[in-house]
Amino acid sequence: MNFDLVKADRDGALMWLTLDRPDEANALSIPLAEEFAAALDLAESDPDCHVLVLQGSGKYFCAGGDVAGMADAQDKSGYLLELAGTMHEVVLAMARSRLVSIAAVHGPAAGAGLGLVLNADFVLAAPEATFLSAYAGVGLTPDCGVSYLLPQMVGPRRTAEICLAGRVASARDGLEWGLVSELVDTSGLRDRARELGESLAAGATQTLGPTRRLLSAQRLSSYAEHLEDELRTISSLASNEDTVRRITAFAERGTAKNASERTIRTVDGLSTAQVRRR
Repeated sequence: MNFDLVKADRDGALMWLTLDRPDEANALSIPLAEEFAAALDLAESDPDCHVLVLQGSGKYFCAGGDVAGMADAQDKSGYLLELAGTMHEVVLAMARSRLVSIAAVHGPAAGAGLGLVLNADFVLAAPEATFLSAYAGVGLTPDCGVSYLLPQMVGPRRTAEICLAGRVASARDGLEWGLVSELVDTSGLRDRARELGESLAAGATQTLGPTRRLLSAQRLSSYAEHLEDELRTISSLASNEDTVRRITAFAERGTAKNASERTIRTVDGLSTAQVRRR
Protein backbone atom coordinates (compact mmCIF):
# COMPACT_ATOMS: atom_id res chain seq x y z
CA MET A 1 0.00 0.00 0.00
CA ASN A 2 1.28 3.45 -0.95
CA PHE A 3 1.07 6.41 1.40
CA ASP A 4 1.96 10.05 0.83
CA LEU A 5 2.79 11.20 4.36
CA VAL A 6 3.92 7.97 6.01
CA LYS A 7 6.48 5.49 4.75
CA ALA A 8 5.65 1.88 5.61
CA ASP A 9 8.56 -0.45 4.88
CA ARG A 10 8.69 -4.14 5.75
CA ASP A 11 12.10 -5.45 6.76
CA GLY A 12 11.77 -9.11 7.71
CA ALA A 13 9.64 -9.24 10.86
CA LEU A 14 9.94 -5.48 11.32
CA MET A 15 7.67 -2.75 9.98
CA TRP A 16 9.32 0.66 9.78
CA LEU A 17 6.81 3.51 9.96
CA THR A 18 8.36 6.87 9.10
CA LEU A 19 6.48 10.13 9.57
CA ASP A 20 7.30 11.88 6.30
CA ARG A 21 6.50 15.59 6.43
CA PRO A 22 10.06 16.83 6.95
CA ASP A 23 9.36 20.37 5.75
CA GLU A 24 6.65 20.64 8.43
CA ALA A 25 8.65 18.88 11.16
CA ASN A 26 6.41 15.82 10.71
CA ALA A 27 3.45 17.75 12.08
CA LEU A 28 0.42 15.53 12.55
CA SER A 29 -2.23 16.67 10.09
CA ILE A 30 -5.52 14.83 9.67
CA PRO A 31 -4.36 13.10 6.45
CA LEU A 32 -1.12 12.00 8.14
CA ALA A 33 -3.04 10.70 11.15
CA GLU A 34 -5.34 8.72 8.86
CA GLU A 35 -2.38 7.23 6.99
CA PHE A 36 -0.69 6.37 10.29
CA ALA A 37 -3.80 4.49 11.39
CA ALA A 38 -3.97 2.61 8.08
CA ALA A 39 -0.27 1.72 8.19
CA LEU A 40 -0.64 0.44 11.74
CA ASP A 41 -3.58 -1.73 10.66
CA LEU A 42 -1.46 -3.06 7.81
CA ALA A 43 1.31 -4.11 10.18
CA GLU A 44 -1.12 -5.56 12.72
CA SER A 45 -2.83 -7.71 10.08
CA ASP A 46 0.43 -9.30 8.89
CA PRO A 47 1.10 -12.46 10.94
CA ASP A 48 4.78 -12.36 10.02
CA CYS A 49 5.25 -8.84 11.38
CA HIS A 50 6.13 -8.67 15.07
CA VAL A 51 7.89 -5.35 15.67
CA LEU A 52 6.94 -1.77 14.80
CA VAL A 53 9.75 0.80 14.50
CA LEU A 54 8.59 4.42 14.52
CA GLN A 55 10.81 7.24 13.29
CA GLY A 56 10.62 10.66 11.67
CA SER A 57 12.25 12.11 8.57
CA GLY A 58 14.21 15.36 8.57
CA LYS A 59 15.40 17.13 11.71
CA TYR A 60 12.39 16.37 13.89
CA PHE A 61 10.97 13.14 15.22
CA CYS A 62 7.55 14.80 15.44
CA ALA A 63 6.77 18.35 16.51
CA GLY A 64 3.13 17.69 17.36
CA GLY A 65 -0.14 18.70 15.76
CA ASP A 66 -0.40 20.89 12.67
CA VAL A 67 -1.12 24.40 13.94
CA ALA A 68 -1.47 25.70 10.37
CA GLY A 69 -4.40 23.32 9.88
CA MET A 70 -5.94 24.45 13.16
CA ALA A 71 -5.59 28.12 12.19
CA ASP A 72 -7.11 27.56 8.75
CA ALA A 73 -10.10 25.55 10.00
CA GLN A 74 -13.33 27.50 10.29
CA ASP A 75 -14.61 25.00 12.85
CA LYS A 76 -11.58 24.74 15.10
CA SER A 77 -13.32 22.59 17.67
CA GLY A 78 -14.40 20.15 14.96
CA TYR A 79 -10.90 20.11 13.51
CA LEU A 80 -9.34 19.29 16.88
CA LEU A 81 -11.96 16.63 17.56
CA GLU A 82 -11.15 14.93 14.26
CA LEU A 83 -7.36 15.26 14.51
CA ALA A 84 -6.99 14.32 18.18
CA GLY A 85 -9.70 11.69 17.84
CA THR A 86 -7.87 9.97 14.98
CA MET A 87 -4.56 10.11 16.83
CA HIS A 88 -6.23 8.72 19.94
CA GLU A 89 -7.40 5.77 17.87
CA VAL A 90 -3.77 5.32 16.81
CA VAL A 91 -2.25 5.40 20.29
CA LEU A 92 -4.99 3.17 21.69
CA ALA A 93 -4.36 0.71 18.86
CA MET A 94 -0.64 0.81 19.71
CA ALA A 95 -1.45 0.10 23.36
CA ARG A 96 -3.70 -2.84 22.45
CA SER A 97 -1.48 -4.17 19.67
CA ARG A 98 0.31 -7.51 19.69
CA LEU A 99 3.25 -5.70 18.05
CA VAL A 100 6.21 -4.58 20.13
CA SER A 101 6.93 -0.92 19.32
CA ILE A 102 10.28 0.89 19.20
CA ALA A 103 10.55 4.67 18.88
CA ALA A 104 13.85 5.77 17.32
CA VAL A 105 14.05 9.45 18.28
CA HIS A 106 16.71 11.53 16.56
CA GLY A 107 15.37 15.03 17.20
CA PRO A 108 12.65 16.96 19.05
CA ALA A 109 9.50 15.09 20.07
CA ALA A 110 6.90 17.65 21.10
CA GLY A 111 3.22 17.63 21.96
CA ALA A 112 1.57 14.67 20.27
CA GLY A 113 5.06 13.59 19.20
CA LEU A 114 5.87 13.16 22.87
CA GLY A 115 2.67 11.13 23.11
CA LEU A 116 3.92 8.74 20.43
CA VAL A 117 7.15 8.28 22.36
CA LEU A 118 5.25 7.56 25.57
CA ASN A 119 3.12 4.94 23.84
CA ALA A 120 6.15 2.98 22.57
CA ASP A 121 7.57 -0.05 24.42
CA PHE A 122 11.20 0.92 23.81
CA VAL A 123 12.64 4.38 23.19
CA LEU A 124 16.06 4.76 21.60
CA ALA A 125 17.26 8.36 21.62
CA ALA A 126 20.12 10.15 19.89
CA PRO A 127 21.93 12.91 21.81
CA GLU A 128 20.03 15.53 19.76
CA ALA A 129 16.65 14.22 20.91
CA THR A 130 14.55 16.49 23.12
CA PHE A 131 11.18 15.94 24.75
CA LEU A 132 8.68 18.69 25.45
CA SER A 133 4.97 19.29 25.97
CA ALA A 134 4.51 22.91 24.82
CA TYR A 135 0.75 22.63 24.32
CA ALA A 136 0.35 25.74 26.43
CA GLY A 137 2.25 27.74 23.83
CA VAL A 138 -0.84 27.58 21.61
CA GLY A 139 -3.34 27.57 24.46
CA LEU A 140 -4.14 23.85 24.43
CA THR A 141 -4.02 20.93 26.84
CA PRO A 142 -2.21 17.58 26.37
CA ASP A 143 -3.58 14.80 24.19
CA CYS A 144 -2.38 11.42 22.83
CA GLY A 145 -2.05 10.10 26.38
CA VAL A 146 0.58 12.60 27.51
CA SER A 147 -1.30 13.59 30.66
CA TYR A 148 -1.89 9.92 31.52
CA LEU A 149 1.44 8.29 30.67
CA LEU A 150 3.98 11.00 31.48
CA PRO A 151 3.26 11.09 35.24
CA GLN A 152 3.56 7.30 35.33
CA MET A 153 6.92 7.38 33.56
CA VAL A 154 8.68 10.36 35.12
CA GLY A 155 6.62 11.19 38.21
CA PRO A 156 4.29 14.09 39.01
CA ARG A 157 6.98 16.68 39.82
CA ARG A 158 8.87 16.27 36.55
CA THR A 159 5.59 16.10 34.66
CA ALA A 160 4.68 19.48 36.16
CA GLU A 161 8.04 20.87 35.01
CA ILE A 162 7.41 19.66 31.46
CA CYS A 163 3.69 20.37 31.07
CA LEU A 164 3.23 23.42 33.30
CA ALA A 165 6.63 25.11 33.41
CA GLY A 166 7.64 24.28 29.83
CA ARG A 167 10.87 22.43 30.60
CA VAL A 168 12.54 20.82 27.58
CA ALA A 169 13.98 17.44 28.62
CA SER A 170 17.25 16.43 26.98
CA ALA A 171 18.02 12.89 25.85
CA ARG A 172 20.13 12.48 28.98
CA ASP A 173 17.24 13.72 31.14
CA GLY A 174 15.01 11.22 29.42
CA LEU A 175 17.36 8.36 30.20
CA GLU A 176 17.73 9.36 33.85
CA TRP A 177 13.98 9.84 34.27
CA GLY A 178 12.93 6.56 32.65
CA LEU A 179 11.45 8.08 29.49
CA VAL A 180 14.28 6.76 27.31
CA SER A 181 15.41 3.12 27.22
CA GLU A 182 18.83 3.72 25.71
CA LEU A 183 21.03 6.50 24.34
CA VAL A 184 22.51 5.76 20.93
CA ASP A 185 24.92 7.70 18.72
CA THR A 186 23.02 9.45 15.96
CA SER A 187 24.84 7.56 13.21
CA GLY A 188 23.97 4.21 14.78
CA LEU A 189 20.35 4.86 15.73
CA ARG A 190 18.72 3.02 12.83
CA ASP A 191 21.10 0.05 13.11
CA ARG A 192 20.45 -0.23 16.84
CA ALA A 193 16.69 -0.12 16.27
CA ARG A 194 17.02 -2.89 13.72
CA GLU A 195 19.24 -4.92 16.03
CA LEU A 196 16.76 -4.63 18.90
CA GLY A 197 13.79 -5.41 16.67
CA GLU A 198 15.45 -8.45 15.14
CA SER A 199 16.44 -9.69 18.59
CA LEU A 200 12.82 -9.49 19.73
CA ALA A 201 11.57 -11.16 16.56
CA ALA A 202 14.15 -13.97 16.89
CA GLY A 203 12.64 -15.16 20.14
CA ALA A 204 9.36 -16.86 20.97
CA THR A 205 7.17 -14.45 19.02
CA GLN A 206 4.01 -16.22 20.17
CA THR A 207 4.66 -14.72 23.62
CA LEU A 208 5.13 -11.09 22.56
CA GLY A 209 1.51 -10.10 22.13
CA PRO A 210 0.17 -11.93 25.20
CA THR A 211 2.98 -10.56 27.35
CA ARG A 212 2.29 -7.02 26.17
CA ARG A 213 -1.37 -7.52 27.02
CA LEU A 214 -0.57 -8.71 30.52
CA LEU A 215 1.89 -5.89 31.14
CA SER A 216 -0.60 -3.23 30.07
CA ALA A 217 -3.84 -4.80 31.32
CA GLN A 218 -4.20 -2.57 34.36
CA ARG A 219 -3.33 0.57 32.43
CA LEU A 220 -5.65 -0.23 29.52
CA SER A 221 -8.66 -0.54 31.78
CA SER A 222 -8.66 3.23 32.32
CA TYR A 223 -6.57 4.48 29.38
CA ALA A 224 -9.41 4.67 26.84
CA GLU A 225 -11.56 6.62 29.29
CA HIS A 226 -8.73 9.07 29.98
CA LEU A 227 -8.13 9.59 26.25
CA GLU A 228 -11.79 10.59 25.93
CA ASP A 229 -11.29 13.13 28.72
CA GLU A 230 -8.20 14.52 26.95
CA LEU A 231 -10.19 14.78 23.72
CA ARG A 232 -13.10 16.64 25.31
CA THR A 233 -10.74 19.02 27.11
CA ILE A 234 -8.51 19.95 24.17
CA SER A 235 -11.46 20.46 21.81
CA SER A 236 -13.30 22.60 24.36
CA LEU A 237 -10.43 25.10 24.27
CA ALA A 238 -10.61 25.57 20.51
CA SER A 239 -13.02 28.50 20.76
CA ASN A 240 -11.27 30.15 23.71
CA GLU A 241 -10.36 33.70 22.71
CA ASP A 242 -6.75 33.46 23.91
CA THR A 243 -6.28 30.03 22.30
CA VAL A 244 -7.56 31.32 18.94
CA ARG A 245 -5.21 34.31 19.21
CA ARG A 246 -2.23 32.10 20.01
CA ILE A 247 -2.96 29.62 17.22
CA THR A 248 -3.48 32.40 14.68
CA ALA A 249 -0.36 34.29 15.75
CA PHE A 250 1.78 31.19 15.65
CA ALA A 251 0.50 30.13 12.23
CA GLU A 252 1.19 33.63 10.89
CA ARG A 253 4.72 33.50 12.24
CA GLY A 254 5.08 30.19 10.45
CA THR A 255 4.67 31.86 7.07
CA ALA A 256 7.70 34.06 7.63
CA LYS A 257 10.93 33.00 5.99
CA ASN A 258 14.45 34.23 6.22
CA ALA A 259 17.58 33.39 4.32
CA SER A 260 18.83 30.81 6.76
CA GLU A 261 15.85 28.95 8.15
CA ARG A 262 12.07 28.68 7.79
CA THR A 263 10.04 28.69 10.98
CA ILE A 264 8.15 25.42 11.49
CA ARG A 265 4.37 25.74 11.94
CA THR A 266 3.61 23.05 14.48
CA VAL A 267 2.10 22.64 17.91
CA ASP A 268 5.41 22.71 19.74
CA GLY A 269 5.58 26.45 19.24
CA LEU A 270 9.35 26.43 18.84
CA SER A 271 11.65 26.85 15.88
CA THR A 272 14.59 24.52 15.55
CA ALA A 273 16.88 27.31 16.73
CA GLN A 274 14.68 27.90 19.77
CA VAL A 275 14.71 24.22 20.65
CA ARG A 276 18.49 24.25 20.55
CA ARG A 277 18.62 27.31 22.78
CA ARG A 278 16.33 25.69 25.30
